[in-house]
Amino acid sequence: MFPMSGLVACLAAALAAGCAAPAAATMADAPSAADAGGDGRGATDGAIAPTGDGSRTGCAAGIQPGEERTCAITIAGVAREYLVYAPASYDASTPAALVVDAHGSSETDHQQAGTAAFLVWPTGLGSGWRLVADTAGFVVVEPQGIGDAWSETDTAFVLALPAELAAAVAIDPARVYLSGISNGGGLTYWTGCADAGTFRGFAPVSGYADATCPVTHAAPILHFATPGDKLVPYAQGQAAMSLWTTAHHCDATPVASWQFGGAATDPRPLCLTSAAPWALQACRASDPVTTCQRWTGCDGGADTMFCTVPPDNSFDGGTTGGHILYFNATHLALAAVAWAMFSEP
Repeated sequence: MFPMSGLVACLAAALAAGCAAPAAATMADAPSAADAGGDGRGATDGAIAPTGDGSRTGCAAGIQPGEERTCAITIAGVAREYLVYAPASYDASTPAALVVDAHGSSETDHQQAGTAAFLVWPTGLGSGWRLVADTAGFVVVEPQGIGDAWSETDTAFVLALPAELAAAVAIDPARVYLSGISNGGGLTYWTGCADAGTFRGFAPVSGYADATCPVTHAAPILHFATPGDKLVPYAQGQAAMSLWTTAHHCDATPVASWQFGGAATDPRPLCLTSAAPWALQACRASDPVTTCQRWTGCDGGADTMFCTVPPDNSFDGGTTGGHILYFNATHLALAAVAWAMFSEP
């Protein structure tokens, strides 16, 4: 595990070129290997149909409620690892929603899931997506990047995951979503730019996008950022949002939408308890305010939202300026907020 200084250096490097990773690897050499191809979309009887040109390990048989599994897919001769989590509330007889949740640079799929320690990030929480799934009943997949990092070429791997997972889980193609933090937030934007309809919503956290992103697929996006971020400047997050709203012809001026914390806090249980055992609860009026602005009038009715979240610098002493935004002063469960937006009619 990287010390905090190494984490900052590697995360910063990832914004430019990605952290150092082997040119080629096998499942025995690293948590994952090189890139997979094909978008793997299709549907039969309301569920995504399995596809791909290679073998599967661990996910060939159906996944049951309450099960966690480590899987690998081999496409074009290259193996990639991903974790699958089906909460106890998952109904194997009904096509389920799917959230693909990408880790940041210098982090792993297990750490994003909360099943392994990451610095002083509490084990058992991770990104919070599994916590939300426990109530909502959807399936969560955490893919593993090469050398614990992502590049734009990984979009093919991510786009293939829903169809690959269909060998073990009935997935509802109308409810497939992508989220990620930092370098994984970049992957979320890269994938959104390349996507022709596999994902129906995106939730980057402390993410960034290329100025040349050819956005073609109208889908809701919810971006979380903090003003003092030392690794992905707040202005970069705003620029990524502007790219998206312009491409989808959203109204020029956003409107105030959701507020969490403060006297006018949203009453829904979208904040975290202060410590384990982790649970969702109403946000506290005494906590600093998170504000979300919404752009409406977008193509296909795909609203866009940008949330400004106050950091909790006690996590790392302010080293990253609140970059690891799953910890924040509002105690906001970012995954719960994203799921609330994805679940809107």
